[in-house]
Amino acid sequence: MHLQPSDLPAYATHVAARDDSDAAAVLKRLRRAVAEARLRLANVFVTFDPTGERVSGSVRVCVFGKDFVVLTEWRGDEDAGTYEALSELLAEATARAAEIEALKMGTRVSLEGMTDAYRRALRDAGFVFQGRRVEYRTPVSELPDEGSSRLTWKTMADVGEQPVLDLIRRASADTPDGMDVEAGVSAIEDVLGGSYDTHDPRAVELGTLDGQAVGVLLTRVDVDTGCSAIQFMGIVPEFRGRGLGTDVHLHGIATIRALGGTVYQDGTSESNAAMLRLFEKHGCIEHSRMEEWQWRPGD
Repeated sequence: MHLQPSDLPAYATHVAARDDSDAAAVLKRLRRAVAEARLRLANVFVTFDPTGERVSGSVRVCVFGKDFVVLTEWRGDEDAGTYEALSELLAEATARAAEIEALKMGTRVSLEGMTDAYRRALRDAGFVFQGRRVEYRTPVSELPDEGSSRLTWKTMADVGEQPVLDLIRRASADTPDGMDVEAGVSAIEDVLGGSYDTHDPRAVELGTLDGQAVGVLLTRVDVDTGCSAIQFMGIVPEFRGRGLGTDVHLHGIATIRALGGTVYQDGTSESNAAMLRLFEKHGCIEHSRMEEWQWRPGD
């Protein structure tokens, strides 16, 4: 069932128990998020223990754009993660995604949290396995400075939308972490989590080498928490193999630092050897390994 206003205290206790935080503080934060319309109770789905008073499991649909939503990993009591309970929550979540007309919904599940029952419930709910990811979490203060770079950077506000879209399309060729921009600038805004106009212009940057556009960066920083990520970075195929990934990644870290990021959270496909080497080279700390699944209406 989706979360009701009267269930917020029980949900806050559930969240606090898994984050090792204070339930009263979590409840205050949740109520503020609801009041500010940053949290919609219709997007949170929960199960209860036999008493009906304590939340035993939950998932949440997070809307990042008009077409793309993310389903959080199931969190709950060990004995509550049954196939039946998971199937119920996933059915409600996919129904909600269809209701808001999302074109796709992605979810990532840590290997520690994945079970045979969870995989079966995902498949039966219409999710398709996409592959495995390596996730990193590192204090920004421990990451290297940019230093000198071979690339010159300009924002999308400087160069316009079309050159950036064209470069993302080219940089997405032959890579497991490519980005689909057929929807135009809305695809970029889905990744940013809102209109580009509401973000610092440096959130989307294009890098040139000797006047040629060769690299692109999309970064995202939550100014409230300091959590940050390079949502997409890419180099066009004809300029790969020249070590430019180092320049692009270091500039992304520098942008995150300039925008107030304090914790760098990022990841890549297990098959993306070049990106894995960059994370290791720049001292990023492996946090977890995950399975990535995707749902589309009609699948």
